[in-house]
Amino acid sequence: MRRLLFIIVVTLVVACASAQTIETYGDLRAKLLHVKERLTGQQTANDQAIAVITRQMALNFQGRLSHQQFQELADTIGVMSLQLNDARWRTVLDSSIGLLRQRTDTLDIQQRIIDYYRHVPQEHIYIHTDRPYYVPGDTVWMRAHLVDAVTHTPISRSKYIYVELLDNAADTLCQRIIAHCDSDGVFANQLILPRHLPAGAYTLAAYTQWMRNFPAMRFFYKQLVVVGGQQPRTVGSSDGKARTDSQEYLTTTPTATPATPLQVVQRKGQLLVRLDDATNEPLSCVIYGSGNLLVTDYTAGKVLRVDSQSLRPGNLSVAMVNRQTGDVVAERQTIIEGKQPQVTVHGEAHSQNEPMTLQITINDADGTPIDGNFSVSVTDYDVVKPDTLQPSITAYLKERHGDYPLSDMLASHYPAIDYGFQTSQTLSGSIRGTIFKRVKHPKLMLVRPDTGLRTTFELCDSSRFTINGLDFPDGTTYILEGMRPTGSTHLVQLDIDEPSYPRLHAQTTVGNAHLVPAAFVRQAVEQVMYGSTGSTIELPEVVKEKKRQRKSQGRGQLEPFRAYYDDMPILNNAATIETLLSSLGLKVGKDDDGNSVVSSHANRQQPLMYIDDSESNTEELLMLTPANIQAIEYYKPTDPRLLVYRWDAPTRGVLVVKCKPGYHTSSNRQLSMVTVCQQGYQPSLDFYSPQYSDLSVKIRPDRRTTLYWNPKVKTGGAGRAVIRFCASDVSKRYLVTIEGVGSDGTVVHHHQVVE
Repeated sequence: MRRLLFIIVVTLVVACASAQTIETYGDLRAKLLHVKERLTGQQTANDQAIAVITRQMALNFQGRLSHQQFQELADTIGVMSLQLNDARWRTVLDSSIGLLRQRTDTLDIQQRIIDYYRHVPQEHIYIHTDRPYYVPGDTVWMRAHLVDAVTHTPISRSKYIYVELLDNAADTLCQRIIAHCDSDGVFANQLILPRHLPAGAYTLAAYTQWMRNFPAMRFFYKQLVVVGGQQPRTVGSSDGKARTDSQEYLTTTPTATPATPLQVVQRKGQLLVRLDDATNEPLSCVIYGSGNLLVTDYTAGKVLRVDSQSLRPGNLSVAMVNRQTGDVVAERQTIIEGKQPQVTVHGEAHSQNEPMTLQITINDADGTPIDGNFSVSVTDYDVVKPDTLQPSITAYLKERHGDYPLSDMLASHYPAIDYGFQTSQTLSGSIRGTIFKRVKHPKLMLVRPDTGLRTTFELCDSSRFTINGLDFPDGTTYILEGMRPTGSTHLVQLDIDEPSYPRLHAQTTVGNAHLVPAAFVRQAVEQVMYGSTGSTIELPEVVKEKKRQRKSQGRGQLEPFRAYYDDMPILNNAATIETLLSSLGLKVGKDDDGNSVVSSHANRQQPLMYIDDSESNTEELLMLTPANIQAIEYYKPTDPRLLVYRWDAPTRGVLVVKCKPGYHTSSNRQLSMVTVCQQGYQPSLDFYSPQYSDLSVKIRPDRRTTLYWNPKVKTGGAGRAVIRFCASDVSKRYLVTIEGVGSDGTVVHHHQVVE
């Protein structure tokens, strides 16, 4: 028996020693199982043979092991080690496991990064506006480009984008709209500026519900300048800071780069990487970002050369990682400058309302046509200049690659996800008893009056509900009623959850109002007077010698601090009552119990509220819509005259609301029924571009500053498109701006003057 075992051992040792490489994982696993089956459980004299053979196999194996394969072999050797009687040979087996660990495949690192991308996708938004500055009453035409943060390819996982206009001077919300993507995944919309809007700097912010899972500093922010208003204010400030509620910067703040032995340079078309650190750690070089992912073994002190042409342009992270533990040894960032796409605009400039035709060709750096939907604006170059203070879509996306922390990716540490991809609109709430008794198996009826939709849901054993799959434009009204299983509404109360929005702060950066040509204001104001959308013509306001006297809705005819009346467009343009209150200097928040409260930005106190001469509360106030309000007045809490008129609010302030006839709000509503008018998406409008087939019938002057705007210019497989428009009365030179992302992820930005 001993002689037979000796022959088997010698044969296996010779076979292992003579083999230069065990080519497959299957061969190695089969030999280990053979040793385990034939030798495990024999006498103590076999301990040495088991250890030697296993050690020899580990030394000769030169292939690659995935993490799972290594774990299987380690488990097999571990079982063998437990059955050995001699501790010395168990140590040899443990050493064999260490040798196999060094041959673990770097695919494990790649897979962890890919898995993280799959579990935590990120979105980037860039908004292209038709021009950088406007006048009160103007229309901001916009296209939101939503792309994947890693590949920069266009996506529409989120079907809704939220766009907010923030006042930099007052740090308040002026407007909020919701843009819905069309069948091609294009987010196109418009923002109509109120005519009373003061001149100054404003921030255009954009985000999706999914982006709320991450810091607000990753939202999109862009400066807009409003000129020519009646109340000019300082445009921006010089501190360059902008903060959110968590005191984070909205823009990247330069910080000192810590010393690192990792060197990353670009030279002669190559990316050179070197780690000046005498370490014996098994290292892998990980290059990721902007759609790149390269993992390769690395020896400290050596120079790793990577062809720059093989890398996608953009922000790139280079890291050295211990491939056994996943620890990040060193990391640096660099930017790969790729070849720019070839964009040309052919056509001749015309004037005096003559028709113009421009041919657009978009190819990549190699001349291959780029297919995609691009936004195109044509402005009067004599009054609209390119905005050099704001990054283009190319610069914006180049600086961002998702902000993925490598350490979290390698450790499979995923962040908490509170918001999903919004593919539809929802209504949520709860049904409960009015005397604190639970309603068993309640029902919910949903009615949409404008379409006649009527449906009933059974909530089974739940008192909370969420209605998904809704898709409604702004101004849509739903009627919901909670009831018992029998249909009775006795002692049933229905509560609707209010939609939540992030509290954003306006940026306070240096503006560019001084760059606005004076002729722009004259042309833009006249164009607004005749209607920027082409649907209305507003006659010039008649100036009276005596100022119009408005009758205050409050007691004692006390002049309010801020007020809006039915002849002011904000009551029709404001999307929600929250937006209207924000422009008055009030904000809507939650108290410790989760109830909605309205408070002043100055002292955080809730003002007294009067609706139609009756004292009211926050619940009734938030049920109103701006279009149904005839007048709203806010009296400052610091005004001592409030006591004179028996308003006991020297430190709280007073809010007085007068509803239009027929919209009186009563506090005695049926508790089981709620009328809901939440903010919906804003339908997009078509840009009005006049066509002059017969100049003899022209009835108004044409001094457009934006002559053409199209948020969706399709280039197709040939990479070509044609746009047509007519010149204005005064335009002679034209600035053509093209921005967007091709279907393959190629980022396009192009300015060209046609003259």
